[in-house]
Amino acid sequence: MSRRVLFVLSLFFIFGAQAACPPVRIGYMDQDRPPYWLGKGSEVPDPPGVAVDYLRAAGAAAIPCPLQFVRLPAHRLRLALQSGAIDYLPIEERAELPPDVVLPRDRTGAPDRNRAIHTSIIVLVRGADQLPADTPTPRYFQGRVIGVPYGAPYADALREAGIKVDEGGRDLESNVGKLKLRRVDGVALTVGMAGDMDQAIAERYGSEVVRLRVPLFSGNLWLATNPAYYAAHREQVEAVWTWMASHQNELGGMLSKYSRK
Repeated sequence: MSRRVLFVLSLFFIFGAQAACPPVRIGYMDQDRPPYWLGKGSEVPDPPGVAVDYLRAAGAAAIPCPLQFVRLPAHRLRLALQSGAIDYLPIEERAELPPDVVLPRDRTGAPDRNRAIHTSIIVLVRGADQLPADTPTPRYFQGRVIGVPYGAPYADALREAGIKVDEGGRDLESNVGKLKLRRVDGVALTVGMAGDMDQAIAERYGSEVVRLRVPLFSGNLWLATNPAYYAAHREQVEAVWTWMASHQNELGGMLSKYSRK
């Protein structure tokens, strides 16, 4: 067989393999929330944030196709997953999980918390208020106002606990702006470990904004997909969830990349 024929055949196999294995699209919000998601807008920066690093590691271990990260406004992400514009989406735990997405399930059919990223909802307050770091957070905020990111899944739970909620802020920056102006009494955020954002907050706001030591409550975050994608790629999706179950502490180790040297 001639070299020219071999070359043509190699191109055929390369492009055929690429066509058979299109990029797998993972969506996430276009907000800057260091150290998890860095930068704003549709571009994925370098470095992208520890959450993207973690999802890349999960994908590399379980997905044979290239990964593509898609940044969208928070209110468009669920619609993108439903329509198939993206294949995976991190979804936070809430009282009523959306019925149009697929999550890992345990033997009872409940969302499998062993295959989730465990989270905490922390609260930032004004340093000038001089609140003790161990202030009992849920009790202190009874009747007070907490700012949360737009669409935060725990907003209803806060209201049910007797806490007033301002969810008009699009991102951390706008909510901290309200905190400084005393339009809210605290700002709630989802983190992995309670102290994960301490360095980013200190670098950005100094002693003007501090974290209360006691979280509001704990939660979980799953990497969800849509029913059509799950039906077509069940083994792949289950492999991703299994990797997450056995790498619960991976996020903490990856944080060192984003620590000040």
